[in-house]
Amino acid sequence: MASCKGADHAGAGHKGIPMSVDALQAAADLCKALGDAPRLQLLQLLTSGEWCVTEIVTALGEKFSTVSQRLRMLRTEGLVKRRRAGNHLFYALSDRHVADLVQNALAHADELQSRSARFIPGDQQGRRNPMTTSSTHANHNHQHGPGCGHTAIKHDGHVDYLHDGHLHHVKGKDVEEHKLAVGKQNPGECTPKHACGGHDKTHKHGPGCGHEAVPHGDHTDYLVEGHLHHPHGGHCDDHGQVQRA
Repeated sequence: MASCKGADHAGAGHKGIPMSVDALQAAADLCKALGDAPRLQLLQLLTSGEWCVTEIVTALGEKFSTVSQRLRMLRTEGLVKRRRAGNHLFYALSDRHVADLVQNALAHADELQSRSARFIPGDQQGRRNPMTTSSTHANHNHQHGPGCGHTAIKHDGHVDYLHDGHLHHVKGKDVEEHKLAVGKQNPGECTPKHACGGHDKTHKHGPGCGHEAVPHGDHTDYLVEGHLHHPHGGHCDDHGQVQRA
């Protein structure tokens, strides 16, 4: 292969400015902090807003000391910030750059998984299965069905029930954990111009906010008048509609 000459690319428009060694090292350190699934899960949790450390421990089901150690490292690398209010410590992402970094990484990983996902047998159009089943819910005593008290939504040709932030599907004697897939009907991208209809703009989505949590792709949305709202950078992203059964 013949080598090209610099003149061959005159006017090509390469305008990148080389970063300093210190800046590159700082960026590499951030990547190291992100290169751990439990820490990334913690950061993903904080994309929905500020959380008390006790809430984080409860949500992740981890030991307080374990969560504190991860938060300490993330704070050292400048990925999270904290504030104290009385006896409570609240943590949040440092800025919008961190939120975008986390969400873009997770969205890219989800896209890579979707590309390599197995096609549905017999589907001549080669469409991928839009239903994600993460596991079977153990020791589930409640009997889901019409009038059971839980919100029923149509999902991939069947009916699922929202139960404490989970999407449950009754299959024989088992109850499966489902998630809404990110796709055309329920996209996962940022929509900064969304008007946040259905609640005041100052409303903050999160545990106990009054809206039902809905698992959607790799994150959690909140059901508001049939729409999926996702708190993000001071606004709510619109992740499409769901149809109640």
